Amino acid sequence: MSNSNLKIKSTLNRLEVVNHLEQLVTSLKAGTVCIQKGDKTVTLKPCDPVTFELEAEGKLEKDSLREKLSIELKWKKSEAVPEIEETFVISHQVPTQDDAC
Repeated sequence: MSNSNLKIKSTLNRLEVVNHLEQLVTSLKAGTVCIQKGDKTVTLKPCDPVTFELEAEGKLEKDSLREKLSIELKWKKSEAVPEIEETFVISHQVPTQDDAC
């Protein structure tokens, strides 16, 4: 198998981003993620286990707040299924004081 690499960086409105994320979820559920840009295509076939990394950041830069959310998914074709790790929650609701860290 040859190495394939495709990087996409684009400025979109929030609903366009949601559409791409929904397509990604649909593709992950189907077991094949095919990404195309121009005449280049990368097809991935995710398998268990998948390493899921999420980084959320908010910092003050030059009198404005810059926020960033990074998501990274990785897997190996021959890796054994790991033990269950600590769970986490992604939500649109801000936790109450009792729920906060």
